Amino acid sequence: MKIPRGTVLQGLLLALCLAGCGKGNAVDEGAESAKKAHAAAITALKQPIALISVYAPYAKYPDGVDKYAPQRHSDLDKSTECAANEMRYAANKAKQRLEVDADAATKDLQAALGAVTGACADATEPGSLTKCTAAIAALDASLDKTGAAAAALGVAGKYPRVGPDAVTDEAKAAIAPFLRAKGPGDNEKAYVAKRSDPKASVLDVQNACASADGDAAAAMSAFEKADEPIRMVAVTRKLALDSQCRRLDEILNLSKDVAGCSKKAKAKTTECKIVCGKAKNALEVGLPAATFASLAQDVASICSQD
Repeated sequence: MKIPRGTVLQGLLLALCLAGCGKGNAVDEGAESAKKAHAAAITALKQPIALISVYAPYAKYPDGVDKYAPQRHSDLDKSTECAANEMRYAANKAKQRLEVDADAATKDLQAALGAVTGACADATEPGSLTKCTAAIAALDASLDKTGAAAAALGVAGKYPRVGPDAVTDEAKAAIAPFLRAKGPGDNEKAYVAKRSDPKASVLDVQNACASADGDAAAAMSAFEKADEPIRMVAVTRKLALDSQCRRLDEILNLSKDVAGCSKKAKAKTTECKIVCGKAKNALEVGLPAATFASLAQDVASICSQD
């Protein structure tokens, strides 16, 4: 039986239309789904990225070298560890949210957040802190890349980037206890400046250290019942200042003992040889303040006597 020409053409056109329309609908639905996923991710990341941004400056050693800073710095180790862990928790929480709310659209971003979670866990020394910082930089690059993909789809919102602009009032409130526990307060800043001042007297430096230690004691008392990470930041700050103030006293007494060995005959005594040995060791470790610079000269002139 012969099929009318019109019927065949109509069937073909109908089939083409259905195939094309279905494909178009699928594409539209996929794009719309991706846009919704990106919008959800942007909302989910706002606070975690704000927290990472606000803690990042404190999860690394400070730039520059303070020649009078103690070689052992348990307070800095503890505060950087605390800051790194806070970023770790924020990154892990964000990753879990993205896995639920925007899984397919944010695979690379989830991997970057996972890397932060691993690299920043209990980071306490320069090597691990460097890895943590690198993971944060990689996360920021991933945010930039994912944000560009979202913009290409026409997503109205923007992905946050790691940095000061991402910090929210909520993040500032969250970090406030850490900053108070960590310090430095005004008195500690004054002490650091005083110990680097060659014109400051020994008494001035000692008094400045005592005032800084008082601030640390107040912080330790204030956070006595705080969560363990914050409490330990305050405790180690106090212990570190205790140690610095004691060392000022020790070097002062050592300087007096070296000066007491100034006479040639006395410098040869067993007692003065012990004193000179302690003084040389102290110089190798490093002086706690500029006011003790004369100790090196005394050791050179007194302890070298034959």
